[in-house]
This record gives sequence, structure tokens and C-alpha cells, in this order.
Amino acid sequence: MPLEDQFIPNHLSMSNKVTNKKNIEIFKQDINSLSYEESISALDAILNNVQDENISLDEIQINYIKGHILLKHCEDLLQFCEQEINEINPDFLDID
Repeated sequence: MPLEDQFIPNHLSMSNKVTNKKNIEIFKQDINSLSYEESISALDAILNNVQDENISLDEIQINYIKGHILLKHCEDLLQFCEQEINEINPDFLDID
């Protein structure tokens, strides 16, 4: 195998890594604006999509990345909500 042919696959995989990192940043920006309910709905759509037998490997990878980012976003939103609940002073509620 010629020397230059040995470097082409490495260059292509490196290019894909750069593209994936750019896509991940774009996905993160888009997802950060979603509410919890919208994020859950998007996760449900991804789940339905990956159950399709005709899905391509590229789509599986994209759905995996989006799903992971959406799940992290949901966890962050829940953690923020939990912090706010824990900071509520029962005296302010004045339930009596």
C-alpha cells in the first residue's frame, strides 16, 4: 500500500471528528433553549426514529449524540429545579 494511501483514512476520520465536534456544539446550543417537556418530547422522537429498521448508521450516530445531550439537559433542568425547591424557606409559604 502506498504511503499516501495509509494517511487518507486517518485524515478522513480526523475530519469526521472535527465535524462531529461542530455538530455537537450546534446541538447543544439548540437543545439549551428547550424546556424540560420539549426535551422529553425530542427524546421520544429519537427513540421512535432509532426503532425504524431503515435508519442509516449516520442517523444512529446523530441520534445517539442528540439523545445524550438531551438527557444531560433534562438532568441539569431537574437538578436546577431541585436546588430551587431546597432553597424555598417554609416560612415564606405561610400555609397555616
